[in-house]
Amino acid sequence: MTYLNTYKPSSVDVPADVHLNTPPEEYDFNFCFEVKELRSDRVELRPFVPSLHARLFYEEISKCSPDITAWLVDWNSLEDVLAWAEKTIRSQPSALAHAIYTAPPGSDEQVDPKDYEFAGVISMINSDVVNMTSEPGWICILEKFQRTHVLTHAAGLIIHRILDMPSEGGLGLRRCQWFTTTLNEKSKAAALRLGFQLDGVLRSHRVLPKGKKGVRPGRKGVYQEDQMTRDSWLACISWDQWEDGVREHVDKLMARRN
Repeated sequence: MTYLNTYKPSSVDVPADVHLNTPPEEYDFNFCFEVKELRSDRVELRPFVPSLHARLFYEEISKCSPDITAWLVDWNSLEDVLAWAEKTIRSQPSALAHAIYTAPPGSDEQVDPKDYEFAGVISMINSDVVNMTSEPGWICILEKFQRTHVLTHAAGLIIHRILDMPSEGGLGLRRCQWFTTTLNEKSKAAALRLGFQLDGVLRSHRVLPKGKKGVRPGRKGVYQEDQMTRDSWLACISWDQWEDGVREHVDKLMARRN
């Protein structure tokens, strides 16, 4: 018996300057939900546009300690940032990146958003219209803004967007989840602090890029054997938990001034 199978891997090659010069009004986000800015009293999440944010992000992340991206991709060049924005974010209708802007750390008075500083990126990923779920992901807070209000506000805005009702400016989804490697203690602690509850651990869940630390080596004699394996830590806020007190908990965290 002969079996017909004409599958060929899709090409993922993109130009080195992909969308670097695309005007903001012509940039297609290709996202499965409405695209909009999200705001708290101290942070704005502006949809990530390569021509506005890619060079800025690369210049700022290149000044940071490698620890900042230890569990993320290595953005070693402007081309790396552009490729990430195109292949990981824009080409996936389930993903939308945001540039984080904030009042400078230590600001005691109200700051006009036009004077906000760039503080990093955060995304909505694994968004699913049919199953009504999404998650904060690709979170990278610049070193200057570590251990400040930025992560709480940025993640809080994404959680609100996912779980708030449409009448409140949200999407009214049923599940907001948080994925991270089991080795990333800071990420797990941040999720628990925000009110996520552990669902469990997915063993041997992902093959990591070369050079990234995992829980065990690759399988010998098989492709990608030189790339380590990640176990994933999975937590969730469901819509009923959100309405039963987690929303108020997140709002209290965002209301703190330190």
